[in-house]
Amino acid sequence: FSVLQERNSLRRELLDLLGDDGVFLYPTHPTAAPYHNEPLVKPFNFSYTAVVNVLGLPATHCPMGLDKQGLPIGVQVVAADGNDRLCLAVAREIEKAFGGWVPPAIKA
Repeated sequence: FSVLQERNSLRRELLDLLGDDGVFLYPTHPTAAPYHNEPLVKPFNFSYTAVVNVLGLPATHCPMGLDKQGLPIGVQVVAADGNDRLCLAVAREIEKAFGGWVPPAIKA
């Protein structure tokens, strides 16, 4: 398989799973948001969003509050082609249920 064939195969599988009205919830980032002044570029810390971007599917980040250390966390809402509105609608409901964006405390 070439990389393009693998991409197309994975895309078809995910589209089959999603159907006309399904969504896939997937972490946006492998960890909570980094602390200020923490290096942003770490190997593969972009991989969770990169997969969805490579597949060319609509996705919306949905903030879900803070983790135990007080850092922001969230999920991606991914849908099939043309279902951008579904992504946004599901993200809105998740945001309502979990409180949405909560700014982390700033410690001096």
